[in-house]
Amino acid sequence: IHTVPVKGDHFVIVLSLTGETKVTYNLKDYTLRPNDMFILSPAVIHQFDATEGLLLGAGFTKEFFSEALIHQKHIDLFDFLSPDMDPFYSLSSIEAENMHRLMLMLRNYYYDKGHTFHKEVLFHSFNLFMLEAAALIKKYRLEKDARSSRKNEILTTFLELLSRHYRDERSVQFYAQRVFVSAKHLTKVIKQLTGKTVSRFIDEMLLADAKILLDFPALTVANIADQLNFSNQFIFSKFFKKQTGMSPSQFRSKVK
Repeated sequence: IHTVPVKGDHFVIVLSLTGETKVTYNLKDYTLRPNDMFILSPAVIHQFDATEGLLLGAGFTKEFFSEALIHQKHIDLFDFLSPDMDPFYSLSSIEAENMHRLMLMLRNYYYDKGHTFHKEVLFHSFNLFMLEAAALIKKYRLEKDARSSRKNEILTTFLELLSRHYRDERSVQFYAQRVFVSAKHLTKVIKQLTGKTVSRFIDEMLLADAKILLDFPALTVANIADQLNFSNQFIFSKFFKKQTGMSPSQFRSKVK
């Protein structure tokens, strides 16, 4: 769990145990409370503030998932691992307790290297855990779908598009055309649902990515400006300072 913006390389299923944890995932803000479950997908920018909350997470790679999944006929149940899907689910106390128990069992088998059938029991416990997660998500997704609205569809589609195009496309019109609404309507809907403007979302995505890239010493500020498709280093530095109050070089020195 990271307290600075990162792009992970694992799937992680997170269960909130106590307190409150603030999460920013794909630029959308969430608050996790006890019994909430959250799904992290690889390569999606996210940040946690768990100073007041306690979380338990089960992480795994795509390779482990492919190798461990015995019931291939159920593969369609696991589309919730897609970064395009809703990552947040509020469970009942009984459901959360069951998931907690399965996560602890999975952890115990993972560390029990001396078990005669270590790999087999690890895979079976993982499958049991994943099938339980899939069943819960299917249940709650049906409930959410029944309450879904066109506005939520617009927000979801916009965020999906933004995660793929933010480096190259920064105009409201670009996203509005692909959501099949006017720029004015897109701006209104996003503002109503999130309190942020479309332009603010674009800036925040660029800023989060810039902070990640600045963590790589081998990349110069000019390299980063080029990767993020700013026309030159000066314009990137001006953008970064406007957002943070610091130049890219100052930020880089501060986080070392």
